[in-house]
Amino acid sequence: MGAVKGNKGAGAALLAAAIIVFFAYAYAMFGTQYSEMIIKFTMVAAVGILLAVLGWIGYTMLTAPKEDRVTS
Repeated sequence: MGAVKGNKGAGAALLAAAIIVFFAYAYAMFGTQYSEMIIKFTMVAAVGILLAVLGWIGYTMLTAPKEDRVTS
C-alpha cells in the first residue's frame, strides 16, 4: 500500500508541475518580449529530441544481435 501512495503523490506532483510550467510558458510567450526567442528554443529542442530518438533507434538496430532464421 505504501508504494501506491508514493505513486499517487508523484503523479500529483507531476500533474501540478505540468500545469505550472504550461502557464509559465504561456505567460512567457504572450506576456513578455521574448516570444520569438522562446519559439526558436522550443523548435530546436523539439527537433533535437526527435533526432535523438531517431539516432537511438538507429543505434539499437545497428548493434542488435543477428537473428537466426528458422525455415520450415
